[in-house]
Amino acid sequence: MFVENNLQWMPHRQSNGDTGTQHIAFVLTESCDLLGIGAIAEALECACSLASGESSRQYEMHFLSEGGGRVRCDRSLFVSTDELPRTDGTRYSRVFVAGGIQSRAACETPSLGVWLQRMRADGTPVRFLAAGFEASNANAATAAVSGYEQARRRRAQLSSAVKAAFEVIRADFGESIAREALRRTAFVDSSEWLSPSVDTPTTVGDRIRAAARWLQENCHRAVSVAEAAEACAMSQRTLLRNFQTHIGASPSEYLQRVRLERACQLLAQTSLPADKVARRVGLTNGDRLGKLFRRCVGKSPTEYRAWMSGKPREDSANSVPSCDALPPLALAMCGE
Repeated sequence: MFVENNLQWMPHRQSNGDTGTQHIAFVLTESCDLLGIGAIAEALECACSLASGESSRQYEMHFLSEGGGRVRCDRSLFVSTDELPRTDGTRYSRVFVAGGIQSRAACETPSLGVWLQRMRADGTPVRFLAAGFEASNANAATAAVSGYEQARRRRAQLSSAVKAAFEVIRADFGESIAREALRRTAFVDSSEWLSPSVDTPTTVGDRIRAAARWLQENCHRAVSVAEAAEACAMSQRTLLRNFQTHIGASPSEYLQRVRLERACQLLAQTSLPADKVARRVGLTNGDRLGKLFRRCVGKSPTEYRAWMSGKPREDSANSVPSCDALPPLALAMCGE
């Protein structure tokens, strides 16, 4: 996938002569996780090699960044990237956004944010790979961390990438080729990642709970029922039919509850302004956050923060309301 040249890593591209070629976009930002992106790209190439006698489908990988040119990834490695396309000439089958301490902030910039929204509007699945830690922690991005913590974050990043690669290959070539491709990926330990991390849930209830976990992990951005269904290997109709039964709410209601709880935590534990809190939980702006709070909590975000700051310190850690503790009427009003 990569050709090393004086510590400047250049993405290798496949030819686009085959009409069965799918274009895969990798969006890179400064200090992003290169290991996870490398795992996905190598696994996709392995899958094409394994399925060469069964399918003409191929992947052409595009490495993009907001301004193009060299991007400095983690461990001081550089990747040559193209600028985000300004036209609709290339149709991408999937877009992956590399994880990293600056990735979430980068995706809030106007040009990259608008481009990602356009991809989703065109029906292209956009997958944000794990950053390895909670970006809502205000000090996490700058504080010195131990070697153990760094290793934990990298494991989380690689796990997210392996699952993403498995989902793509399984959808295109089947589960057996997906597993074999990951086994052949150089820096993926199949004994660790293939069991049970990417095992397919066996029951409807397991898949619905997997969809709920996916909504929790992705509540910071715009998501769709189609993406949640893809994450748990279900059709949209099946997901909608069973989500209420197993979770007690529709996917949209559940997502709003998760966002409300995260917003409560950020307002109580940080000094972020309401607009930034809203963006951190996927609500776009402070007006939408205020509307949700007045409906479900009976206070504005500012009033809620003031109320929380006035509570005794020993109580504040346990006083952030979970969604399950909110009144049933308020919960019913959380869905839009």
